[in-house]
Amino acid sequence: MRVTLDEAVAKMQSTGDWSFEEDSLWSDQDISAFEAETGLVIPSQLAEVLKRYGWNGFGRPDKYAKFLAVFEDGTRSVHEVQILVSPQEDIRQSHDMFIVKPSWPDQFTLPMIFFGTADGGHSHLLVDGRDRGNNQVFLWEQASDPFGTGNNARGLGLVAPSLFEFFYNLKRAEEI
Repeated sequence: MRVTLDEAVAKMQSTGDWSFEEDSLWSDQDISAFEAETGLVIPSQLAEVLKRYGWNGFGRPDKYAKFLAVFEDGTRSVHEVQILVSPQEDIRQSHDMFIVKPSWPDQFTLPMIFFGTADGGHSHLLVDGRDRGNNQVFLWEQASDPFGTGNNARGLGLVAPSLFEFFYNLKRAEEI
């Protein structure tokens, strides 16, 4: 399925619950600065969302914003997204907290960009920070990691083959 950002946003808007903060849009300079500071690259679809919508999400995620994640160990689980794309300062802080200055030596270290949250902030939405063309969306369940070390047994869960498809495919619980 090939979905455009406009199609995905139209579907999210149809719920009457999705919104974005107009004063949170990223500029090309913001993206370049983030990439220079972190050594990561922002995938093309996330860059487009950052520039057009910035911080966005659902006010009542319990009504609409459910998705399925398939983990490396083969397990599948349903999750609820609150913040589709975090504010710029939160994206930077997540990078610092989980990758640059971890509290534990085995903290999450993969070169990923933490861009949103799920499950009441106990899980994180991620994209590959090495490949601008890789728009896959992943989930890291910090909630299943009782010690906060990033060593959960399930690893990363694949959520969608692209960010736009992830947005478009969000569902009500009874639809999953």
